[in-house]
Amino acid sequence: MRVHFIQQDSWVLPGEYLSWAERHGYGVSITKSWEYEPVPERVDAELLIVLGGGQCPATTREECEYFDAEREKALIRRCVEEGKMVIGVCLGAQLLGEALGARYAHSPEREIGAVEARLTEAGKADPFFATFGDTFPAGEWHNDMPGLTEDSVIIAESDGCPRQIVRYGRYVYGFQTHMEFTHGIVAAGIENAGGCLSGRGRFVQTAEQLLEFDYAGMNALLSDFLNAMVREYRREHGPTVAQVMEKMMAFSDGNIHDIDHLIRVWTYAKTIGELECLDRNAQFILEVAAITHDIACPLCREKYGNTNGKHQEREGEIMVRDFLADTGMSDEQIGRVAFLVGHHHTFSDIDGMDYQILVEADYIANATENGYGHENAQNFLRKIMKTESGKRILKAVFVF
Repeated sequence: MRVHFIQQDSWVLPGEYLSWAERHGYGVSITKSWEYEPVPERVDAELLIVLGGGQCPATTREECEYFDAEREKALIRRCVEEGKMVIGVCLGAQLLGEALGARYAHSPEREIGAVEARLTEAGKADPFFATFGDTFPAGEWHNDMPGLTEDSVIIAESDGCPRQIVRYGRYVYGFQTHMEFTHGIVAAGIENAGGCLSGRGRFVQTAEQLLEFDYAGMNALLSDFLNAMVREYRREHGPTVAQVMEKMMAFSDGNIHDIDHLIRVWTYAKTIGELECLDRNAQFILEVAAITHDIACPLCREKYGNTNGKHQEREGEIMVRDFLADTGMSDEQIGRVAFLVGHHHTFSDIDGMDYQILVEADYIANATENGYGHENAQNFLRKIMKTESGKRILKAVFVF
């Protein structure tokens, strides 16, 4: 998965948002506005995160040359329309609301530091916030808050701000709160915008209080939210065969033989499956199994000194479950792929067209790679092959 950040100022860092993405190995790209990098018209990412800054949505180019509110709002709208996940943080939350037609507003109270926020009834019902509890610690550094659209829902509030978290869509959230705060970000905030602390107020903490607070708890809650949202998003949208292929190529770590073989098996499996008119889910499972069927080969070479088929099946059935765990595939899909990987060298009691086609595709690939003779191929065709498409392809390959 890929995440794109819009970073408004040098010291307003992504914090836990970036740490979370890096822990998962997601691709990360950042538009650094303060370095005059233009806001793109669209982003090649599933998740857009628009961070905070010292500006407000009404800040003009004359007031801040590198901040382009209109371009940011246009990008946000496009991402929402394309069904991407979008998170706005502080200023980003206000821009998100404005992009969807809701004017930002001044918060009843200025908040700087950690406050106690609480979930609304809607927040308690939102499964993405299941680990938050009724109240939770929330980092703050703001005077304003996001506006509300007709369809938006307030997820969390505090005594100083009634719009701490707002849901604008299934995967679209405005976080006025800074759950991503770290000591490093807070220290940079004190250095760059410490003057904000001088005015004081009911919910404005001192520099000492800001630096003494342990932000790990709110970071963990933010990570839980992100994991839950991404998990559901992936279930709904599902991975593509191309994404699984790319991941498997990376897993192969430059072993061209293994990569070429999986591509051959996948090509034959895809072709036979489509010719046999498999339904969409069965075709997807077949292709993923074809791509990952030899996932245990590197381990078997190291552990056993060979790639014996039974070793592959035993080790591969376990390995492929972990490999596919973060792809967004359902447990049922992963279970079926694991079964196929764990039986692709077993030619008895073949159960299902996906199983049959995987066996046929793997044989054709192995036969062409290893120079099997016509007699071997004819014997396999007579005893094992069942699909008419597979038989035609084998005959075309061996010209008999």
